[in-house]
Amino acid sequence: MSGPIDIVFVFASFHHREALELAIADIRRTLAPKTIIGMTTESVVGCDLELEGVAGLSALAMQLPGISIKTWTTTPKHPVPLSRPEEIPGWIGLQDDTKAVFIFADPFSTPITRLLPALVNCRGEDNLLPVIGGMASGASQAKYNRLFLDDQAIRSGGIGLTLSGPLELDCIVSQGCRPIGEHYRVTKVDGNVVLELGGKPALDVLRDLATSVGAKERDFLQGGLLLGGVIDENKNYFGRGDFLVRSILGIDRKRKGIAAGEFYRLGKTVQFHVRDAQTAVEDLQLLLDAQQLGVQPFAGLLVTCNGRGRSLFHEEDYDLTIIRERLGEVPIAGFFAAGEIGPIGGRSFLHGHTACLTLFRPENAS
Repeated sequence: MSGPIDIVFVFASFHHREALELAIADIRRTLAPKTIIGMTTESVVGCDLELEGVAGLSALAMQLPGISIKTWTTTPKHPVPLSRPEEIPGWIGLQDDTKAVFIFADPFSTPITRLLPALVNCRGEDNLLPVIGGMASGASQAKYNRLFLDDQAIRSGGIGLTLSGPLELDCIVSQGCRPIGEHYRVTKVDGNVVLELGGKPALDVLRDLATSVGAKERDFLQGGLLLGGVIDENKNYFGRGDFLVRSILGIDRKRKGIAAGEFYRLGKTVQFHVRDAQTAVEDLQLLLDAQQLGVQPFAGLLVTCNGRGRSLFHEEDYDLTIIRERLGEVPIAGFFAAGEIGPIGGRSFLHGHTACLTLFRPENAS
């Protein structure tokens, strides 16, 4: 690699919490990047390895000629002006040719459920801004995560960068789920508790589903049932990839309701989903099919859930192995997150149990 380095992403497992500042200083001194961004995580991803539960550091250095990089932070003392949305484009350095915003944030101090929609919508509903990133997973309590942006070191809030110019970014989000049973309209709801589906008590609908499927499907239901809400209600057919999938948090037996990890409005189309290793593999493979039609990416950033990896596949390096088989020797770095951020159906959401892979290509490459 010759010429100046424009950006370096750095992710370090929590084992390196106290030494990460020194490591970043060494990287800055050695590579002299224009921008360096990084944080602590539970585990890291790099090259061909998913280093789960062991000490590790992963870095990705890129040259991005012609690309404008605007860095910014959001902290409890200096937050993005959510109450003044007209100021957000200036805050994050939005340009006419902005391709995406990356954000990495501490989950204990960042109002991500408010911040993320504000970023996504900052240039209008007809031109949604792709937002990509993830939540720091290197600590189980506030103030213990470490986030670094150039010469800034913070323990709360988030760090971000805005990329503009001749760059093509493709972010695929593999939820690893598949719909089961039929889809229903939400006909009665109280907060996040879905009380009726299609005019029937939600718990009765779930019981009917459990008795109508085969033994294998019942095993999947017992292993973890989820509920997906349709992203685009205007579609005539809903299949895998058309739903934003959320966990089921519990059962309200008295009211025969289901507590979901989402607030669904009346009339929302939902469907139960199951997650298993085979479905996760199929989902990622399908998403990579389309990526093989394009030119070879020059870099990749993988943000995956700390609920995937060995705990889902019972093997090491599973997601990375699939990506390598399909895309070849693309330099990849990343981490296991406490929440992944990426687009589904044209709008970016905060996810769980997903693998979000961002691929970098020159714009209009042939």
